Amino acid sequence: MTVCYTWFHQRFRVLPADASEETVRIYARAYIVMLLSSQLFADKNANRVHLRWLPYLASLDKLGRYSWGSAALAWLYICLCRGTNRNVVNLAGPLQLLQSWIFWRFPSLRPGGFDGFGFPLASRWASYLPRNDAVGQRVLSARLMLDRLRVQDFVWEPYSSAEVASIIHPEILLDQHRRLWTAITSLIYFAAIEWHQVDRVIPQFGGVQHLPQPALNIDWLHGKDGRGGDRWFPRYYREWHEHWENRLYSVIPVQRAADPGPSAEYLDWWCRVAHRFLSADVVFQDPRPIVLTEEAIHRGSSQAPPGCTFTIDQIIGVSIGDAV
Repeated sequence: MTVCYTWFHQRFRVLPADASEETVRIYARAYIVMLLSSQLFADKNANRVHLRWLPYLASLDKLGRYSWGSAALAWLYICLCRGTNRNVVNLAGPLQLLQSWIFWRFPSLRPGGFDGFGFPLASRWASYLPRNDAVGQRVLSARLMLDRLRVQDFVWEPYSSAEVASIIHPEILLDQHRRLWTAITSLIYFAAIEWHQVDRVIPQFGGVQHLPQPALNIDWLHGKDGRGGDRWFPRYYREWHEHWENRLYSVIPVQRAADPGPSAEYLDWWCRVAHRFLSADVVFQDPRPIVLTEEAIHRGSSQAPPGCTFTIDQIIGVSIGDAV
């Protein structure tokens, strides 16, 4: 059941000056409902507020018992999967959190002028307004930037700095929360189920990434959204709820390394099986065919300027760069 967002906002926009404690609690519930519907669990129906959250807000003191983060992550994964369909135009989900994740970890994609930050960490980019012009060209540019990323262009642990540790709540770093970060388990958002396969992103926890286990294929679950049926999902998805209940048994040990990242074995495997580039092949190729004879390759090799030694790959790279 949903209600119009405009009515909901107008009804609970201003708290009366003489509000009683119970009225304050009512307005607090209304604010949380709007926050959940429009931010953490937003869908494409942006003008409606879902009332499914009211049973969870009956007791404000028990809100901390629910794993809101895992549910939001499950919803984001579902929305990203649906967004890969070429027929899907709009993307739903907690996009502010996704944007924050990208900007914290990709300095080369980060907008300038956002050096100061506080808590919550996502508020660092609250005033950022992306341009809406030349969308197609911006997509091509973003793909090219991702394809040209270097090792130093990605930050595996952006939140481990002393500056971040000084502003976040100490409770966030308790072991009970850390164990959830490294548990291979199911993420549940009502009828939506996703798999938290963190063994494929070990460097984000300070370890070395070795060859991963085969990914769990749950494509059939992506077609389930709780609509069109009367099955009670905790019973229908009992197996996945049991995974969640037993998550402490699926926590993987992470041995911290001085230089976290993928191992040489992993990189060799990834280069063989992955789709390495997003951009079209023509972006990385010189359209003019260049054929170097063996004589041309070795000509003048003993006369290179002092301190300047280039490989043939670097020479060709410079030529391509000049051509572009």
